[in-house]
Amino acid sequence: MTTGRRGRGILGHDQQALLNVLHYLNRKYNYRKLASLVGVSVSTLSRYSTGKTIPRGVKAKTLFEKASSLINYEEIVEEFFGESLDIENGIYISHDIETIKLLSTYLLRQFIGSRVDSVLALDLQAIPIATYFASLVNTELYFVDDRPLWRDGIQVTYRSSSGDGRSSIWIPKGAARRRLSTILVATTILSHSPTKEILKTLQEKKV
Repeated sequence: MTTGRRGRGILGHDQQALLNVLHYLNRKYNYRKLASLVGVSVSTLSRYSTGKTIPRGVKAKTLFEKASSLINYEEIVEEFFGESLDIENGIYISHDIETIKLLSTYLLRQFIGSRVDSVLALDLQAIPIATYFASLVNTELYFVDDRPLWRDGIQVTYRSSSGDGRSSIWIPKGAARRRLSTILVATTILSHSPTKEILKTLQEKKV
């Protein structure tokens, strides 16, 4: 899950993100087929895929959009979670670096043109994806924890998984600064997860 505020800042097309997409597609298509799908010559695609030449400006945006549209991201996630959204299997998504790169690239595509001041991982398994995405957009990275790791952390209470009590989670104060444009990343949203309470807290802080 991601939540971000559209802003005036520019979220640029990172060269590494484009390479990630091309590397993945090169495993599915041969150069000739992929070149025809993205609208470039075979020799040009070869140079792009190896990083010898990287397109810029409008050309880069067009290629990134065309290449990304060829990837079924939901299908990639289902390979881990399955149709039944098995959470235990889904945990392994945070171990696969190629999947982390692709999902981070998906986030990049969704928030192109947005102002992104920080990225906040809402669960342990989301940290790898949030980290890679934050590196792509060169912004601050934060994560929540069920321990008060930060002296100035913000405590958020929520209904525990057993349903018979309350649990707490802490947000770094830096992630809740006023007028901060933050993208939230989570691998699972459960009825007993603190997501709703975290969103409410950030809204109260005018994030």
